[in-house]
Amino acid sequence: MKCHHSFKSLLTLGILVGVIQAAHGAPTESSTFVIGPESGDPHSHAAFPQLPNEIIKVTSHVRVTNAVNQGLNFFAIQVNFPNQTWAHGGPQLVGGKYQMNWGGLVSRGGRATDYREENPASDLLLMQNAKDSERSAPYAWVVGKEYVLTIERGKQVTFPPGQYVFIGSGPVVSLPNVRTMWEWKFTLKAADGHGPVQVSTLYDAADRISSFYIWNECGYGSCNKGQSAIWSMPVYTALGASGQGEHAQVFRRF
Repeated sequence: MKCHHSFKSLLTLGILVGVIQAAHGAPTESSTFVIGPESGDPHSHAAFPQLPNEIIKVTSHVRVTNAVNQGLNFFAIQVNFPNQTWAHGGPQLVGGKYQMNWGGLVSRGGRATDYREENPASDLLLMQNAKDSERSAPYAWVVGKEYVLTIERGKQVTFPPGQYVFIGSGPVVSLPNVRTMWEWKFTLKAADGHGPVQVSTLYDAADRISSFYIWNECGYGSCNKGQSAIWSMPVYTALGASGQGEHAQVFRRF
């Protein structure tokens, strides 16, 4: 799992550039965009600014067209919660290992700062990650095959006082009070219905997503080697909405 800018910080810095709108009105499931060299644009992230700030579900299709067998290759949806926490989920190829990842942190400025300044005792009041075997589970995804990524809110749950770990192999923290949080489930599955379905759940005190973006990310030797993916325009469901969800129609690269 890597750390990212908050949406607010990106707007403040003015990093978002360009606006691309789906032709002929609202997009359909086949409306796609490329992140990678074939797009003709060096930016690796896409934001969707013209959406409500009370989303409870977002889904997108991805077909990775190039990944390299070294370092980090990560293709994900990142969601940002209104309590200054964020989480990202998607398929990874890490050092030759195929897996999925669904995890998050408290935003303290983005990038490495969010890791360096972790405070498990206070962070656990906002978010709790799944254990590592679920957070970064093996998943034999295939380059060239289309997958569906979905993040959605589940039920509200209550955690009794006890000992908890915020993320990974971090320190065990003793919490004296009851916590009420929401399930946030990430599902990764093949679009054709053939293959495993992987579900991972983290918990967050927030009951909604305030913004999200989609990205390809590289690192540790995989950058500038043609990493690329084709994404569908995401479909989202707002709090209190009925029906099948709405397609995002505009995105900005950064």
